[in-house]
Amino acid sequence: MSSFPPFASEARTGRENQTYDDQYARQVAGCLPIDVKNQRILLVQSSKHDHIWVMPKGGWENDETVEQAAARETYEEAGVCGDIVGFIGDYMDYDKFDRPKTHFWFYEMHIKEILDTWPEMRQRRWFTFDEAMHVLRFKPIMQRALQRSSLASLPSV
Repeated sequence: MSSFPPFASEARTGRENQTYDDQYARQVAGCLPIDVKNQRILLVQSSKHDHIWVMPKGGWENDETVEQAAARETYEEAGVCGDIVGFIGDYMDYDKFDRPKTHFWFYEMHIKEILDTWPEMRQRRWFTFDEAMHVLRFKPIMQRALQRSSLASLPSV
């Protein structure tokens, strides 16, 4: 019997337990889920825009480490579990007044299990590195994280 998923069967909701830094920027953690064998990336449909693909991510809560939050959000949004194998960067996003809004923390995850059901049941889709770079063109922070992943250094097939 598998030990996955190590998380609750329902997604966490609300922001009362969310963490913020000393500049009041919301702390958000996520993963770049990679199928190592096939050298492909799993992205999920944005919760706000059906035609936009994103890396799974969400609020880092005060009862977990940033790595735990990244793994939990990846499970909740993408329905995959795996091993976090590396940190691929932290990035700040600013509001229109140039004030810190969101601090993103991204990790590379090597997928161990793909679930048939998961809390948010978002659409998910596999992409090559080049395809992911293209669909993330509206998400420059996610493109930068992808460029720091292990797949960035592999030759295109």
